[in-house]
Amino acid sequence: MPEGMVCDICGSKTKVRHGLDLRLGVWCCPRCLGIYRSIHKHYSGKGYSNERCMAILRGVVEKQKRLGQWEEDVA
Repeated sequence: MPEGMVCDICGSKTKVRHGLDLRLGVWCCPRCLGIYRSIHKHYSGKGYSNERCMAILRGVVEKQKRLGQWEEDVA
């Protein structure tokens, strides 16, 4: 796996990264991208910005890690 292939959201190593926000240089793993898409689909209709949706994503990942529900090797 090439160096630097780490998700900026959850910190897991990944073979594939997706540009979540290229302006800010935020890259994520496929798992975080799927969660982000669900969050964005729900909250963008309520007027939330992409940055706010990313903040919600980070909160979801942190909470799942804290509760022991996040499996590192899934992505």
